[in-house]
Amino acid sequence: MLIEKLMVAYMDTKANHIYYLDKNEQTILLDAIETGGLPNLEFLDAEEPDRFIEIPKVMNVESFSWMVEFESFHQNSELLHALNEDEPFKRFTDKVIELGLHEKWQTFQKDKVKNRIEMWLIENKVIEMQKQPE
Repeated sequence: MLIEKLMVAYMDTKANHIYYLDKNEQTILLDAIETGGLPNLEFLDAEEPDRFIEIPKVMNVESFSWMVEFESFHQNSELLHALNEDEPFKRFTDKVIELGLHEKWQTFQKDKVKNRIEMWLIENKVIEMQKQPE
């Protein structure tokens, strides 16, 4: 359940939304940036500086690489063409829908996001890497 919530926070591209994971409570907190451009950060605890960690946001370059990988997997010239047009994110999405690949794209993207969040949790020592069977 936590991973799904982290995935939503990761994919939220609103510039004024900053999400934090409370490592102690395993909850996600949203800190909306005020009109002056500064975060509220009222919940941060000076006595426990490592308790809250900022959840990263997906970067355009990462999203674009997923689209390229999806196109490469499907070998579709229409998708490739969409990636090379102006506004490639919109064009790609429109083309995926037009070609009836929307559900496959959603599943592909969700798997990429889940993998990214799991690695982030391991990197930040929130969860330990599962030992591989020998």
